Amino acid sequence: MVTIDFEGHEARAKKIIPHTPEAGDLYSTGTCYEREPVSLEWEVLDPKSQKLPYLAHIKSLSKSWRTLRHLADFMEVGTTPLRWNDLVTNPKERKERTHRTNITLVEYGTAHRPKQTHITTAESLKERLSNLPQSDSPVHRLFIVEDLSRQVIEQLGSRFDVDPLFFREQIDDYTWYNTRDPWASPPALAANLQHCQWFRVRNVRLRYFASDDSFQNARQDSNSFNVLRRPDNDENHWLYLDAPDSIISITRTRSTVWIGKDKSCGNGAVAIVLLDPTVCDGRPLWHDRTNWLCTPSMDSTTSPAFEPSGSLYKDIVQMSAAFPWFESTSAQTSVDTQVFAKPMLFTVCAEWLVVCDYIKARLAQIEWELEKPSLFRSKGDIIDNSLKRLHTWRRVLPTYREMVTETLDQALPAAARLTSPSGSAFADITPDFERVLNTLNELQARVDRLTSIVTAEITIEDSRRGLQENHNLARLTWLATTFIPLSFVTGLFSMQNDISDMKVTFGWYFAAAIPLTAIILFIAWHAGGQKSRKQKAEAPSVSMHERKRK
Repeated sequence: MVTIDFEGHEARAKKIIPHTPEAGDLYSTGTCYEREPVSLEWEVLDPKSQKLPYLAHIKSLSKSWRTLRHLADFMEVGTTPLRWNDLVTNPKERKERTHRTNITLVEYGTAHRPKQTHITTAESLKERLSNLPQSDSPVHRLFIVEDLSRQVIEQLGSRFDVDPLFFREQIDDYTWYNTRDPWASPPALAANLQHCQWFRVRNVRLRYFASDDSFQNARQDSNSFNVLRRPDNDENHWLYLDAPDSIISITRTRSTVWIGKDKSCGNGAVAIVLLDPTVCDGRPLWHDRTNWLCTPSMDSTTSPAFEPSGSLYKDIVQMSAAFPWFESTSAQTSVDTQVFAKPMLFTVCAEWLVVCDYIKARLAQIEWELEKPSLFRSKGDIIDNSLKRLHTWRRVLPTYREMVTETLDQALPAAARLTSPSGSAFADITPDFERVLNTLNELQARVDRLTSIVTAEITIEDSRRGLQENHNLARLTWLATTFIPLSFVTGLFSMQNDISDMKVTFGWYFAAAIPLTAIILFIAWHAGGQKSRKQKAEAPSVSMHERKRK
């Protein structure tokens, strides 16, 4: 996890999160059609491209590849330009963001176990890259990067001549774009991706928070990342068994892998894996993802090669150092370059399986509410709440299916092409991704069916409510009907002016009013009874029709 050293936690807590109502105008720095003069404030002047040659290279390409303009702005600001209004008054934070470095270099050789080097400053990264040792046998190097910064992009990009679009893919994550968004990126052609040295894998991560305060702290923590990520409340809290105020967050995340050759060191294979940071607050849902390593024997004297840390970055570093997981290392004669992609792919797939189980649980809770309304539906708004929770999955499931389909159609073939000449590369993990996609398709169909059922239930509830209101109105009508003959007789006898002569009048009043009232009530009861019996006769057929629809 990234450790941020700002001017106190309270100062950081006041930062405005992009894409929230408090953030104000999203286009204050410009649109995709026109840049605002404020963009000149963050421009880094480097006339001869001596300090930042890779940034100058990106700017020169941005005229033909227009989406690279956003990457150049990211490097100059130090993070997304949406945070510029906060950084312009805080140069210390901006410097920290532009120099932020959290990298683990894993070196693989045939004669020794993988060697790990943790790099935490831009200066040490520059020194390490300029002094990479050469050897007779090629050494494969893996750079695992958490978050991104100007210096990390500049040094890795210039040292290995990395395609700038590789870094551009990682800096933000959007599922759709508005018509003026300057960060919009058009879809790439599949024909072009077959010639790229990089690929991306998108997924979602779940996290449990015991309280809303913890969740809000996590959102502020994500606001300290340079890449644009944000945990969102899934709005599926279940009053019956969930802890009060607990929240499950959903965070869209992505991992990007570049694989190439180190021309300066004997053409050894080199890879760069870009990972998202992990927030400090909260915990992974349940027991986190599965540990796919084989359990050690009782006779084993070595400690397990993996211990879950709660951090995506640290977990993938451990898995990369422990590779290969299922083969005997004694018979290993060469380094398998699939190590560049497999730890990340296995981790992402394992997290997808947790996501699928979680969605199953939430849908099962809604089905249980429908099956046992007397147990759960103690309040009139419970059924409406079920529909609201269903809408969350109706909205996000198509995006999840798109993510997994993209992994199967683009990421896995690209990983096989870049790491192994064998056509069977990654055949072990492909069925698991197909299993995830099939599960998501089933969940999508299940959500659609449940939506129809819940909508029908709401319609039935509204009908019952209307019948109850009509019944109450009928009672008022009966009460009003009672006073009709009384009022009529009262008006008839009120024509007598001499009140002393009212003794006989009172007698005639009750003699006339009471029988007349009884006759009126009998007629009203007889007419209403026929209508009620007709409704009861029709009710079973309507109820049976609704059950067949379910």
